[in-house]
Amino acid sequence: MKKKIVVCDDDATILQVLELALKNEFREVYLVSKSRELIASVEEIDPDIILLDIEMPWLSGGDILRELRSSEKHQNIPVIMMSASSRGKQIASACGADAFLAKPFELDDLLLLVDKLGQA
Repeated sequence: MKKKIVVCDDDATILQVLELALKNEFREVYLVSKSRELIASVEEIDPDIILLDIEMPWLSGGDILRELRSSEKHQNIPVIMMSASSRGKQIASACGADAFLAKPFELDDLLLLVDKLGQA
């Protein structure tokens, strides 16, 4: 069965690369480039997993994840946070992310995490 994955990042190149990598693994991939649109997208799509950049304009990934975790409907969606920040892992942990990937990362590492979290 295909997994629905939402990827939220303000970098168009990262969105394109992740879309190609994840679609090759037979997944439905939805791209969101504006952080303020992610909650509405999650409501509409009801994803199995979310890939979320930490540092974005308008709303940070941390703000978004805290909002998701406060929602009974969305609190259990696995979230992988991504960042090039040296504090990224600490931020992801504090917000309740299920996993963290430091940018740049190997696509194989991402795919392993998606598979692991998508089976839960």
